[in-house]
Amino acid sequence: MFLDRDQFKPAAEMRLGRDGSSIQVTVTDPAACELGEAVYAWITADGKPVRIGACGSSAGKRLLSYPGYINRSLAGHGGATPKWEALKWLSLLTAHGTLTAVVHQPEPASTAAGLIRPYLDVERRLTRRHRPLLNRSHR
Repeated sequence: MFLDRDQFKPAAEMRLGRDGSSIQVTVTDPAACELGEAVYAWITADGKPVRIGACGSSAGKRLLSYPGYINRSLAGHGGATPKWEALKWLSLLTAHGTLTAVVHQPEPASTAAGLIRPYLDVERRLTRRHRPLLNRSHR
């Protein structure tokens, strides 16, 4: 597994919709979904990251936004998720059945500007190291 299970907690699951051509996300840990200034990753059952991201506010709000963007693209309505990416999400869910979202809120670090959570640095480091299939930019 690519991450430390003591730090990253399962927070939500992504599955195919009943129609087999859309996706749905279900929250599995409401407390983890309340975390802000956090890093999240969508992972396969064997722990391979397929998407790594960060959120300034609620992790749950970010995770629950995925179906809207992906399903809109799959329906041909465009939007923030390109069609090729939406099709890859669909393909991954067809192959794996379920993807799990895991969330981590880094501890604050002392800086000249005061305490900050280095969640964007953690996201960049993980993205660069693991180069997930569904990250469009590898910062």
